[in-house]
Amino acid sequence: MKLKQLLLGLSMVVTMGALAQPAYWFIDTPDPGDITMMPNTENFTEGVQSCEMILHTTNVPYFKSDNFDVDAGASYTFYLDVLDNDTRGRLKVYADFYDADGNDIYGEAPVYSEDNAEWQSITWSAVVPDGAVAGYVWIKFYDQDDFTDEAIIFVDNASFVEDGGENLVINGGYEEWTLFGIENAYFVGETAVDVRYNGVVETVDPADFTLSGTSVITFANAQIDAGDATLVHLTGASEAMVFDLTVDELTQTGLEGVATASLYAGTAPIAYTNAIYPDGSLQNGISATFTGIISAHDAYNDVWIHDAAGEYNGVMIFSYSFQEEVALGDEIIFTAQRDEYYNLSELVSPILLQTISTGNSPYDTSEIMGADINITLAANTESAEKWEGQLVVINNAVVTEYNEEEFYYLCTDDEGATQFKVGDNVDYQLANVVLTVGDVYRITGVVDYSYDFYRINPRNADDVENTTGIHNLQEKSFSVYPNPVRDVLNISVNDAMQSLSIINMNGSLIKEIALNGSHNTTISVAGLEAGVYLLRVKTSNETLTQRLVIR
Repeated sequence: MKLKQLLLGLSMVVTMGALAQPAYWFIDTPDPGDITMMPNTENFTEGVQSCEMILHTTNVPYFKSDNFDVDAGASYTFYLDVLDNDTRGRLKVYADFYDADGNDIYGEAPVYSEDNAEWQSITWSAVVPDGAVAGYVWIKFYDQDDFTDEAIIFVDNASFVEDGGENLVINGGYEEWTLFGIENAYFVGETAVDVRYNGVVETVDPADFTLSGTSVITFANAQIDAGDATLVHLTGASEAMVFDLTVDELTQTGLEGVATASLYAGTAPIAYTNAIYPDGSLQNGISATFTGIISAHDAYNDVWIHDAAGEYNGVMIFSYSFQEEVALGDEIIFTAQRDEYYNLSELVSPILLQTISTGNSPYDTSEIMGADINITLAANTESAEKWEGQLVVINNAVVTEYNEEEFYYLCTDDEGATQFKVGDNVDYQLANVVLTVGDVYRITGVVDYSYDFYRINPRNADDVENTTGIHNLQEKSFSVYPNPVRDVLNISVNDAMQSLSIINMNGSLIKEIALNGSHNTTISVAGLEAGVYLLRVKTSNETLTQRLVIR
């Protein structure tokens, strides 16, 4: 049965399920209203109750235990009791691991629940992977073909045992539960705030709410969402809310559980997500509301958004489900929390509030130099960090190397003085982006920071334009012959030549010759190793590049 408790206060008129989430467990879901949890005293296998899980949507919520310490190489056995007598839903359960740096180390393949009127015990044994220092139990709840409005499954007696020792899962029997309270709050309009709870709200009084920070604000109205009783809409603020870097605090009187939530009121410019933005940065883990246009989309778990052209105005959104709600070119309003993942600034826990329009072109790309994101730069270096998350373009990028194991290209646009990476964070494993070593490209993409390097990440094949030989006789009267060449190379250019250089595919300068404004010249390439090179000619007006083959 559902356990309910009346929360009393002089002005409090909220009633709901007071025990809303098992202690020492964490719910990760696209929308907190996707799943409801409560203790069940009628169906259990140990103790006095189990965890009743109710799925409300076709989104896929994750339910995981707090981390516990593990020993790499130790044998373990994982247990979970499941009562799955509902064809509309199914559980996938497994144990997973982290290394000392917080990276996932995946364990054995998951095990699935089966429809059965009786309790089933899911069990499997394996070895803690090398490098693992922490583990956790992860339960994934998802809909089946006959899902309509909800599915119900019970779990109990979660256990992770190393080498026959004690259970490492805290509250594996779901005997301890958190008190009902505010889970999150976020700005949704000039005079409106939404409040999310960890349980169902039955009645609500606007007089119980106060927002304090830049100023003290009260609300004229409070309404429970018609389709999601864990969500309350506060409207009619006593004054309009405008963004600043002051963290505002929403307080509700009379709650036994969490009665406050921190947020940034007003619409935040995306620039404030950047780690080195001159005017300051948002604090991590506090909800803020943004608007912008989706500029890139990897179809997995990353989306990029910007709210203007230029530096500081882009950011990546990380979520396992948000990419299903938005598309390239969507102009949206959303709330999220700033986070940093190994020095990459990102937004997490996004909630889509409104799609304003679709099919928009992204804001204009800004041209940067390869040196701005070169592979020697440390995290938060100003020349690169200000472009993190933004759509940019690099011209005259010469491809010097392809790493087929890690799926990136090395390029240079300054005759090998610096190199930069072309990565696969948007186009996974560069499935649609193929570059030729030695060719010259105009590369468009979003900038990110990954594993100690900044990168430019093309979105698709259209983002890489091969410009090798584009300055030829037909367009610029740039003539190179013979090509391939063995000994003597003839070069003819309409403009006055100032210098020419030959660069190998590692980006190293092999030969450089100063010229005095001539339009025609010959050079000897005898003695150079056979292979592919780049010939770069600087004129009084521009730099011309041509691929050169020496036999």
